[in-house]
Amino acid sequence: MGKKRKKRNTKLYASRFIIVFLSIILQALVFWAFIFLVQKRFVLVSYITTIIGVLLLISIINKKQAAVYKLPWFFLYLIFPFGAVMIYLTFGNVKVSKKQMRKYRSVYSEKDEEYYEQDKVLARLDETGGSGVGIAKYLKNATSLPVLDNSTCEYLHSGENFFARLLEEIGKAEKYVFLEYFIIEDGLMWSEIREILLEKVKKGVGVYVMYDDVGSMKSVSPNYHKKLQAEGIKAKKFHKFVPIVSVSHNNRDHRKIAVIDGKTGFVSGANLSDEYINYTHPFGRWLDSAVMIRGQAVDSLVKLFIQLYNMEGGEELDGEKFIFKDHEKYSDGFIISYGDSPAPIEEDHIGENVYLDIINRADKYVYITTPYLICDTNITDALKTAVKRGVDVRIIVPSVPDKKFIYIMTRHTCSDLLSAGVKIYKYKDGFIHSKNILSDGQTAVVGTINLDYRSFVHHYECGVLMYKSDAVNDLYEDFIRLFDEECEVADKESLKLGFFGKIVKTVLTLFAPLM
Repeated sequence: MGKKRKKRNTKLYASRFIIVFLSIILQALVFWAFIFLVQKRFVLVSYITTIIGVLLLISIINKKQAAVYKLPWFFLYLIFPFGAVMIYLTFGNVKVSKKQMRKYRSVYSEKDEEYYEQDKVLARLDETGGSGVGIAKYLKNATSLPVLDNSTCEYLHSGENFFARLLEEIGKAEKYVFLEYFIIEDGLMWSEIREILLEKVKKGVGVYVMYDDVGSMKSVSPNYHKKLQAEGIKAKKFHKFVPIVSVSHNNRDHRKIAVIDGKTGFVSGANLSDEYINYTHPFGRWLDSAVMIRGQAVDSLVKLFIQLYNMEGGEELDGEKFIFKDHEKYSDGFIISYGDSPAPIEEDHIGENVYLDIINRADKYVYITTPYLICDTNITDALKTAVKRGVDVRIIVPSVPDKKFIYIMTRHTCSDLLSAGVKIYKYKDGFIHSKNILSDGQTAVVGTINLDYRSFVHHYECGVLMYKSDAVNDLYEDFIRLFDEECEVADKESLKLGFFGKIVKTVLTLFAPLM
């Protein structure tokens, strides 16, 4: 009975997604058709549209963006001048209010430099003289979050492993629990977590939950956050999806963060949904990963959660009240918990820059797992150059796609990299969703950041940089196990695209930066 009800709910929520999506398309078509008819009837409007188009192109040229993000607009204008202007005005310019920006920035404090003893930590970092020094400093300056050498990470090699540890830690909560996830599914995984959360609420523990409205649209009801609120959980859905044409619908909260009492934190690729723990199998075996953090590096996760929780409106949290002041001190290398956000909040593509630095500094090897490989030439050229330096570059991608059109692009990119000497591996009989990168046994990142435009440009993301931490060694052992036991080596034939695939690849290559 429960499974049948779940299927009906899934269909209902999926229908909601389709309805609101179609309503946006319809609005856009009506708006563009109206302007088009006016333009045809009044010549002056046509001249005005042309002038606006030229001004927009000049504006795009002067934007602080890579050329790959500008070219699609020029192509659209070349073949469809009027439509390009209307599409850009509708979808091409994201704005964030001053109030939202202020809330986003308010979690950073000038006192942090002294509190986290950054002068001393950075001096110790410089003494290591290794490849991770530069990227650690970049993250500190780009995100205003501290570099820390008194924290520790535990690498969790699967969604099941992550789920077990998360349940265990939530069960220990005495003061509060933060949960921020792209997807919450009303299924087994979430029901077990929710059961513990409700018990904690009864004991006076503050429970704060935030999920992305688009990410969870097909898995929970439109007012699910209100249901949770009625149960005592302080829930918000991030960036409510209003069926009105706007590019801001692209800017989703893709972060996956859990914090318990400010003492323990998790960052994962896994959402709170049944396929992530292999209770359901929509795409064969599912593999994900996570890290569990203890020590002051958890403080940054507290700030990242509050950052978006407060931006969403309603109740606002005071970060100082949630920072744990008596962390145990560890000696486990350098750890930085960091976030990334879309422009204009962050002008840097922080997630991409971290990957590029790790690849460019690699001396012996770079190992990567990613579910999607749809990136600009910055990443692909860096990987090819690393191969020419003699670096052993290996990438693990799924063998079963969750999105068929996107998988076509992944196969195309893999084929190109394979020709350049990159070793491509396919995760056997399933879907690998982990977003991990490891280099030379020293530097690694585990987080939410895919190697695609959505993660690099459009989404709110997070990750954990580990430099000379024991977790780096655990990640290395997991990579070796995957290469030897769980993956098969891809060749040209297995990555080859048919006629239809080539057409899809050609179209998506052009417009992927805008999606």
